[in-house]
Amino acid sequence: MMNFKKTTLAVIVAFLLSNILTTIWYMTTDEANFVSFRREEMNFLGLVINHLIYALLFVLLFSSFFEKSPKISRGFIYGLLMGAVMFIPSGIVVRSIWTVDFNSIFLLNSLAHMVIGGLMGLAVSFIYNFKK
Repeated sequence: MMNFKKTTLAVIVAFLLSNILTTIWYMTTDEANFVSFRREEMNFLGLVINHLIYALLFVLLFSSFFEKSPKISRGFIYGLLMGAVMFIPSGIVVRSIWTVDFNSIFLLNSLAHMVIGGLMGLAVSFIYNFKK
């Protein structure tokens, strides 16, 4: 069972990692991710809400993944899976409906979100002391 202090800390850390690492990724790949219909100014509240929901779900689902085998490496695997679930389906929908191509940046963005999720999983593992 999750303890309130660890859960709160885990949500905050996961939120910050998700937000900061994703921001860095998209700042460094801005040109490759440019589409003509992008907003001039981003809706930062929407982005913050997205990362908060992701962090909450990430942490709340975390313990069920570890019941059988609580190992640090599983934290990274869990994060990879959560990153894939968060990004890939919505990325496919965007590319299927809008005029955004399936291209190498989609693959790179998918991998980046999975690695960011993996790092979040490692951080949450350390917070919950899964050291076996």
